[in-house]
Amino acid sequence: MDQNSQRPEQALPGLIRKVLGSPHSEQVIKAQIIQMASRNLHVPEVTTALLEVLPLTKDKETRTQLLQFLAALNTSRFTDTGALFQALLDVYRQEKDRDTRTALLYRLQESIHQDPRLAAFFVALSGQDSLSEAERIAVQDTLSSLPSISEDTALAALQQNVNAPTVMQLQALDIAEKCPSWSQLLVAGLQPYLDVKNDREVRFRILRRLAGARLLEPAYADVIIPVLRTDPETYAREEALNALSRIKPWKEEVILQLFWSATNDSDESIRSQALRMQSELPERTNEQLIAMAALLASDRSEGVRTTLLQQLKPVMRIPEIRTRVATAFSGHPGVFASHEFDLLTDMLAPYAGRDEQISQLLLQSIQGLPNTSQRQRVLQLLIGKISMEKVLEPVIQLFRQEHNETLREVLFNQIKALSVARHPQLVDVFCAELTEPGSPFRITCAGILANAAEIYTQIPPALEDVLLYDNDRELVRLCLDGYLRPGVDKKFDILINVVKNELADTLSRQKALDATMKLPLDESQQDMLADALSGLKPGTLKTS
Repeated sequence: MDQNSQRPEQALPGLIRKVLGSPHSEQVIKAQIIQMASRNLHVPEVTTALLEVLPLTKDKETRTQLLQFLAALNTSRFTDTGALFQALLDVYRQEKDRDTRTALLYRLQESIHQDPRLAAFFVALSGQDSLSEAERIAVQDTLSSLPSISEDTALAALQQNVNAPTVMQLQALDIAEKCPSWSQLLVAGLQPYLDVKNDREVRFRILRRLAGARLLEPAYADVIIPVLRTDPETYAREEALNALSRIKPWKEEVILQLFWSATNDSDESIRSQALRMQSELPERTNEQLIAMAALLASDRSEGVRTTLLQQLKPVMRIPEIRTRVATAFSGHPGVFASHEFDLLTDMLAPYAGRDEQISQLLLQSIQGLPNTSQRQRVLQLLIGKISMEKVLEPVIQLFRQEHNETLREVLFNQIKALSVARHPQLVDVFCAELTEPGSPFRITCAGILANAAEIYTQIPPALEDVLLYDNDRELVRLCLDGYLRPGVDKKFDILINVVKNELADTLSRQKALDATMKLPLDESQQDMLADALSGLKPGTLKTS
């Protein structure tokens, strides 16, 4: 006997691949091969070959026979069902016939407990709009039959259906409720479902589940608090408040929300319930109060900010709290409404001038305030209470940016008494004002700069600008006095312009002439000087 010959059952896997996998095989032969396969399932390669050819089989009759055959297999004897289920999944994805697809779904439903991929597969299907009604029912039946599911599966279902119709969102909640516990990840997945754009049945169902819990982790605050602030349904807010009471321990966000609901909710019963819950609050530690103060910088709800300020006002004596409050204010001063601004400034007023950091932050906030009266209010808190030398840079910046003349005058009055010898950064400020024809501070700046004209190189050009273009007697006199100081490099063109300026006072013109006569003049300059003097009345100016 030939040792290389094979018994029929050993050659069968090859026949299955050759016959069933070929589009040219006769239908009768294919049926015979399938019959032979059903009698030789004890040969492992037979089932493997059937699974391999299933996705390749194109004619409906053979494919139906194969599916019926594979669907009837007793999978309990399989050591590894992965190949079987993968083949069925592949066929489902390629299959166009609705009835066949539905039959495959029910077959997979029977084994959903055997392969974790199947649950994820059904979850993904639940979010598809292309399913037929029969397929959708099969998917829903499968998911609702799950006794317990993993967190990953529940989260996938929530994410898959977050923008789906209400019926599918409720189905996703069915799945989530079969998860033994709702962790922080699952809580994050539930949060979009509480958006007011979703059906009230969806929102209420989640809130009832949370309100009925014996204990909730602090992470649930992120889901519940937005409901209390934005949901228009009183019932939703009531359930959210009940759920909030299940969170332990109560963190700063929860404490603040209780105060907000007690004072701002439109429903009397919710306000009353929030007030009752406040009586259960433990005495807040300094650390909790400081953490609450930090919320002022991040919370965008006006009512919450007002509630928060009212809670912090009695404890502003704690340095960390008042610093957090001032920091929040200076970071976004323009977002606070008028009543919030008034409350904030009242809280910070006692510390302006006494606490250097608070003073710096208040000054910083001024440039972000769009309202002139508010900028003036903050300035009034600081003027006379702070050492200008310590806050000179921010004051200079404010002066340069301010457009309101009244406030500019307030700021200018604070810096004009400072010595430019000790604070050279003031020189540029005063020079800019001196050379600005519309500035009301020119006379003062001229007097200040004239006394330091020989110290800073930027002063003489500013004085020259006035001597060339201005006629105000006092202004010209002050600038000329500075220009004539020893150590200042004097120019013939500037001095001769003052000599010729009939609007300037005679003493100033005489000083300019005297200084001109001391300059080494060339022939053309001598001619210009003679021409200027020839036009004067006799005795106006002395040349000797």
